[in-house]
Amino acid sequence: MTGKKLVYLNEFNVRMGHTTYFPFVSGILHAFAETKPVVAGNFDFAPYVFYMDSLPQVLGQYDRKPNVAAFSVSMWNEQLSLQVAAELKARWPDVLIVFGGPQVPHHPADYMNRYPFIDVAIRAEGEDAFAQTLERLLESRDFRDIPNVSFRKDGEILRNPETIEFVRSLDEYPSPYLENKYDYMMSAYPDIEFQAIIETNRGCPFLCTFCYWGRGGTTRRYRYHDLDRVFAEIDWAGRNGIRYMFNADSNFGMHRRDREIAEFLVETKKKYGFPEKFRTCWGKNTDQAILEIASLLHAHDMEKGVTLARQTNTKKALANIKRGNIKLETYENLQHQLNDMKIPVYTEMILGMPGETYETWKTGLEQLLQASLKNQIFVYQCEVYPNTEMHDPDYQEKHGIRTRQIELREIHGSIRSTEWVKEYQDIIVETGSMPLADWRRMTRLSTVTMLLHSMKLGFFLMSYVADRYGVDYMDFVEYIAEGQFPVEAPILRRELGQIDAYTDNLLAGGGRGVELPEYGPIYWDIEEACFLRISAEYDTFFAELDAVTRAFLAAHGRDVVEAELDEVMRYQRLRMASENDGPPSEHHFRFNIPDYFERRYGLSPIPVREEAQSLTIMPRQFDGDRLRFAREVLLWGRKSGTMLVRIDREDESEVALSPAHGNTAVAVEAQVSAG
Repeated sequence: MTGKKLVYLNEFNVRMGHTTYFPFVSGILHAFAETKPVVAGNFDFAPYVFYMDSLPQVLGQYDRKPNVAAFSVSMWNEQLSLQVAAELKARWPDVLIVFGGPQVPHHPADYMNRYPFIDVAIRAEGEDAFAQTLERLLESRDFRDIPNVSFRKDGEILRNPETIEFVRSLDEYPSPYLENKYDYMMSAYPDIEFQAIIETNRGCPFLCTFCYWGRGGTTRRYRYHDLDRVFAEIDWAGRNGIRYMFNADSNFGMHRRDREIAEFLVETKKKYGFPEKFRTCWGKNTDQAILEIASLLHAHDMEKGVTLARQTNTKKALANIKRGNIKLETYENLQHQLNDMKIPVYTEMILGMPGETYETWKTGLEQLLQASLKNQIFVYQCEVYPNTEMHDPDYQEKHGIRTRQIELREIHGSIRSTEWVKEYQDIIVETGSMPLADWRRMTRLSTVTMLLHSMKLGFFLMSYVADRYGVDYMDFVEYIAEGQFPVEAPILRRELGQIDAYTDNLLAGGGRGVELPEYGPIYWDIEEACFLRISAEYDTFFAELDAVTRAFLAAHGRDVVEAELDEVMRYQRLRMASENDGPPSEHHFRFNIPDYFERRYGLSPIPVREEAQSLTIMPRQFDGDRLRFAREVLLWGRKSGTMLVRIDREDESEVALSPAHGNTAVAVEAQVSAG
């Protein structure tokens, strides 16, 4: 007992099996507050309360009476934070409850009236405001001149203005890693594998209406941590065996110094073997500098793929969300370059942006597929966050936005215990341009697109059909998604029913995550769940897909080249990983199907022609282990481009041996990574 006031910092992070993040915000607040002599001399900090658990288990970590309980509140922990705070106030009425984080409204009067146990709400950046709040608490609970703070005073809720000076450097805020704030955790929690968050700068020049960065209190001008400090944090992660590092920058690769950071990451991995993976939010408008950085990280197996984020291709929707995209021609060229460099690519799209219609959405997906997207399309439901322009009532009324509150189930996070407090999020299900019925159709269309393309179940087939028979990708996808095909296809129809049930569940307030206990205690995306079920009955599924494809081509007046299509279907099936794959096997083709698909997505595509080729299929041998199959193919393989079965080839074809062909081993074994 020191006689000092006691501070508890609460930052309930998502659990992913045995992994979770260090409490990054708690560490920053703690490290900076202790630079103030008054705080260091008068306050002690309890061990961080940092991971999701039941309410009794969390409260059990309060083994001493707190003077201050501060909460970093995000959508995945808001309700738990509120319940913990309410219980603490009930037990110790004089405890100061401080809330901050993206979920706390920047104009918090209604919020604080709804939750009367909150004493102080801090908006935007919290380091200075939190430290000053602790200093002031030694004198009184009148916080009226502390910038970025709202507080209770004599029954009123007062809101102080934002008057913190713009500081170019961020280094006045010490690093929690270098100040040893997390060292105790690694010995105190030996069963947890910790992941690290690093921040090299703050700021974002964009004003996207759906994004907290766009209006969340951060400036449009950048501030930076000194490179020596960034390098020291990376070295700390390497020395401490941190496998996975997430970069919290808004646009990595847009700054000249980001190349130096990438080079230091590579050198650190060479030196220590860690960090194994580096995940980042890439610059919104990918350019040559980002390609070079991505190539460097990919060469050392450090990244899980490059994001070419678009969100929407519709001009009206882009204007409504205050976003600009690179030209589709530039985008397509980048796709080809990344494909030829064997760097995994994925594109993110957001369903439900104001101004989007069913037809514009379908057109946007078609544009992506025509741009030779080789790896992944991720379609997300449009979420509405506090403190964004999209959250404003006036903005929602202007664009006819209607939302549903759904249960939060973090994709690939641990299945939440029934004893845990439920968390929620809001998604858009209707706008002035998108009636509810169209939202349902768009959700079904998008899921089938991801099932065929991103899950690879029709990846080669749909590309061949579009190229060989001159039909749109999305006409083929829509034909399947609408379920109007005149053939027996019980597996396909079952999965369409599962997608509809998923959509009904969202409208009823259920969460996005799908549970499949036989594939592990985590949540899966709907398209991943469909894939996992289908993977147990590939042969029947591909027979159905073959019949549906022929029905589609007949309906569009195309004469099928039977022998070609047979070989395309065989190639498609051979490239799918299975939990019961056999040993390596050699396969012969009458047509140049292997070479056709190897060249299809690069800068030098070739047509299908009659030309004998062979390949050897090299499965990963999961030996019926469903958990390992799901982990390596989906969790590790989806973004890193390693979902497909590897092939090795010795071709009779001169084309296949030409320099333009590149390496014929089109995928590498997935490496272990968390996240």
